[in-house]
Amino acid sequence: MKALGLVLLSAALAACVPVRGNGGIEVVSLQRQVDATRADADICSALTLSRADVARYFTLAEVVDPATFDAEAIIMPCSYRGTLRRAGQLYHWEIFAGGAAYLYDGGETNQRYLCRESCLAALPNLR
Repeated sequence: MKALGLVLLSAALAACVPVRGNGGIEVVSLQRQVDATRADADICSALTLSRADVARYFTLAEVVDPATFDAEAIIMPCSYRGTLRRAGQLYHWEIFAGGAAYLYDGGETNQRYLCRESCLAALPNLR
């Protein structure tokens, strides 16, 4: 019984610690966003991302140029956003249902991402 208590305590404490994902990514915060004023907002119920999912996303998604992003990205009415630390630098990020994402350093977009085959296979809730 004592061992079970220690396991549960360890799990509870682990939930309070930022998740470090592949590629040295530490997800510091995340928050779900839904634009309820859009008619297609009902599709947002399937979008769920954990801190581990966010770290996985930024490990598997493809960085694309602005023209490719504008041509292929689908910006849905729901997203997750937050902050992450990579290589010691803090970034703001936003991942949309459908697999498009932005990574910001301050107010500027530094990188645009698209979640393609292997990324979508690993994160099926983005579809």
